[in-house]
Amino acid sequence: MKKMKWQNYLLATVSVYVVIFLSLSFLPQEKVDAPIQVPSTPAEIEGREDLQSRDEYERQMLVNPKTGNIPYNIKKDELSFAKELYREQLLNEIPLSNAGSEATEDLAWFPIGPENYGGRTRALAVDIRDEDVLLAGGVSGGMWRSTNFGANWRKTTTNDQIQSVTAIVQDTRAGREDTWYYGTGELVGNSTRAPGAPFRGDGIYKSTDGGITWSVLSSTNADEPGLFVSPFQYVWDMEIDPSSTDDVVLAAVFGGIVRSTDGGQSWTTVLGRDLLNEPAGADLNEIAVPFYTDIHRTIDNIYYATISSATNDPDNTAPSGGVYRSEDGGITWVNILSYSNEVVRRTEVGSSQSNPDVAYFISDGPFGNRLYRYNHATSFLTNISSNLPDGENSNLEEFNSQGSYNLLVAIHPNDENVVYAGGTNLYRSTDGFTTEANVEWVGGYNPESPNEPYANHHPDQHELIFLPSYGNRMISANDGGIFLTNNNLAEEIAYESMNNGFITTQYYTAAISQFPEENVVFGGTQDNGSIVTVNQPVFDNNSLRVLGGDGGWTATTPFGFYYYLSFQNSRIFRLTLNENSQITSFARVDPTGGGTKPSQPYLFINPFVLDPYNANKMYLAGGDVIWRNRNLSQLSSGSQLTTSNNWDELTRTSIDEGQITALQISTENRDWLYYGTSTGRIFKVGNANTIDYVVTEITRDNLPELAYVRSIAVDPRDNNTAMVAFSNYQVPSIFLTTDGGDSFVGVSGNLEENLDGTGNGPSVRWVTIVPQTDGTNFYLAGTSTGLYSTEVLDGSNTTWSLESPDIIGNTVVNMIDYRRFDGKIAIATHGRGMFTAEVPNVDPFDNVLENKEFEIVSVAPNPFSDFVSVRLNVPESRFSLIRIYDTNGNLVRRISNSAAFQGENEFFWDGTDAAGARMPDGIYIFRITYGGTSLAKRVILQRN
Repeated sequence: MKKMKWQNYLLATVSVYVVIFLSLSFLPQEKVDAPIQVPSTPAEIEGREDLQSRDEYERQMLVNPKTGNIPYNIKKDELSFAKELYREQLLNEIPLSNAGSEATEDLAWFPIGPENYGGRTRALAVDIRDEDVLLAGGVSGGMWRSTNFGANWRKTTTNDQIQSVTAIVQDTRAGREDTWYYGTGELVGNSTRAPGAPFRGDGIYKSTDGGITWSVLSSTNADEPGLFVSPFQYVWDMEIDPSSTDDVVLAAVFGGIVRSTDGGQSWTTVLGRDLLNEPAGADLNEIAVPFYTDIHRTIDNIYYATISSATNDPDNTAPSGGVYRSEDGGITWVNILSYSNEVVRRTEVGSSQSNPDVAYFISDGPFGNRLYRYNHATSFLTNISSNLPDGENSNLEEFNSQGSYNLLVAIHPNDENVVYAGGTNLYRSTDGFTTEANVEWVGGYNPESPNEPYANHHPDQHELIFLPSYGNRMISANDGGIFLTNNNLAEEIAYESMNNGFITTQYYTAAISQFPEENVVFGGTQDNGSIVTVNQPVFDNNSLRVLGGDGGWTATTPFGFYYYLSFQNSRIFRLTLNENSQITSFARVDPTGGGTKPSQPYLFINPFVLDPYNANKMYLAGGDVIWRNRNLSQLSSGSQLTTSNNWDELTRTSIDEGQITALQISTENRDWLYYGTSTGRIFKVGNANTIDYVVTEITRDNLPELAYVRSIAVDPRDNNTAMVAFSNYQVPSIFLTTDGGDSFVGVSGNLEENLDGTGNGPSVRWVTIVPQTDGTNFYLAGTSTGLYSTEVLDGSNTTWSLESPDIIGNTVVNMIDYRRFDGKIAIATHGRGMFTAEVPNVDPFDNVLENKEFEIVSVAPNPFSDFVSVRLNVPESRFSLIRIYDTNGNLVRRISNSAAFQGENEFFWDGTDAAGARMPDGIYIFRITYGGTSLAKRVILQRN
């Protein structure tokens, strides 16, 4: 099969998609480069994300196992710890410089985007002076600014500042337009919500230079480390008062509405529970207060505020819950809608510019979603909830705010009756939702194919803004970033992405292509599916989304051709892709029966590994047990059903409680498999590729009890040496064994504030061992405060250094992957996209049998009763055709017309014909055709 070579990306200007060409190996007669239409049933390759499972997964990975909670205020505290750690790193480098020695140089890291896929965006604004100037914030990607209407963006928060941006507002008064404020802390969406458990913000930031630089307002910055003591740790929304001579700022925060008259230097509570005057150090988790709030200013400077009756205590409601109106700049408030008799969560407000008396309120609660229209001139408050899509209309999916995660209402500036309501999808009514008949589905998912995104748009709506110069131009912010339409009244709205370098993508996983001729990286992302990205510094349209949903584990083969991508809950697909990264064939890979134990299901982002010696072989974490597939290439293309073909449940690997969370296979000696669990147990499997595999538990007393094993790295040159990373906060994080698990020693070193793991050290998400040509190793650790490296592991004295403080900084690093052939390495960050580098002097790995002729190594067992294996070696990767004949020359079954990879391969036959019927006992002939040469071997089927 000829190779479709990687296209030179320097010529990418010919077409924006040329830059994502992939090298593939095909037989000439089997060329499959035309994209296929993936069926819509029974399972979707374009899957939807699963918010609840995602929250549970992230929480389990991070909680202190002793308390069951994520430590109070840990995000702020771990960044403070990381800042001090970096200061010590710089101080330690000074003596080396004075002595004439050179400190270890950082790798040369480059951001590679994805340039054209943004992450979850809740904050978006247009500079009132110049519509070309946009400010936008990713909930974990920081604040960004564009001066050319989104043609490109520049990050304006520094790497050591809180990267959570949830709300933004500009001071629009003449001469004050350079003043901006943004709020931090995402209460719903960034992690699961339980008292004391979520990630928190760090107050309100202010800019006086048009959003170019930012500093935190000290009045909003929590002073008590490790405690939830300030309502400014969750900022829902903000407004200013353009009619006042004072610097008035209003903020919707945890518990209520607060107001400042001096630009944020001091605050008073004007609505809701006053949390500003609680006793010093008071834990706000212990006080039942409104959980959700909102603040909205109309064009004529009337303010609406909302207070949830739902509180942080499920057994108590807030009697002040409801919608309020203020005509005096937010000082006094009048209740216009009360929630005193029911539990209501979040309520969002939108008002009409063409008729300022008209406002809409959309809310979420256990009862579902409600929508109200309010006319102040008539004092009419009309419940129009019945006209929100309920799923019974044949054309519209039910309105879904996912428990307040995504919720908005906005009114066209020129027509009070054109109303947009956003949840998972975006809907538009042209009669103010007074009837069902005039409601249209105009964003989010695709009405024609509801598991795919709306064309050039994305699900989960968070913000809509209308351009002041032309109300039909509208910018939408959602879980996919930022999108523009030039006609929001069109029957089918045409969107275009504004994610041109707005690099806020939240990655879970990374896999750099193991085929040396391919310069691409795959990764699974939150909300944006699985993406393939060119491994070069950012340039236009350098990525393409291949699968939907929440992207999961990915892997590639060392010779191209097959790509294994997955989305949430371990739905795995084997793909072939054409040179435009379009799917040309697919097969569902995950095993029938896998992850089905209710108490021990698949993880939300579920791991698998390919055998480094045989990329047709996979080991999969199956909840409570490991599954093994000994030849993935034999799986039938075109199926979206789970499969039992070639899968074995390795029953001796089963665990009684928890889930299998990490696994890694050795390269030297081969077939040693290590795995870890969510309850802190570690095992190794010897002879993992055979029926005689042996499972040994290697959990030791000095390992953290009940902690989450997030990553295992096996030394590529020594299967007895491995590093294990535990990702929970406030436990010792990294351990090393050099004797196959007989003993472990902690090597977290300076990543721990205290030797026992307590304190504000980061969550360690991934560890990697890179072998060097001089016999040493280079070690990397991906953490919640950035990427760290060391060249020497010295127990508790190990010194880890921050890699690339100016480029990667303190960004969360979820995963690391490298290619041993040339040292190219990629890291997946949660909010800043992907970064790559090249590690010098990597000891290469020769995982193929060089200079071997095509040969059949064995057919065993022979005779056989259930399954027979045919092992062969091939000199080059290409298709092989394997057929079974009876002694009369009749074709019984073709068991393979798929890839055989250079080196060792193994194919299986279960003694059935093409229809699945059992063949009678007797003699059968394997005929194997490869590269124009055919070989044959005889086998005896003997069941009796």
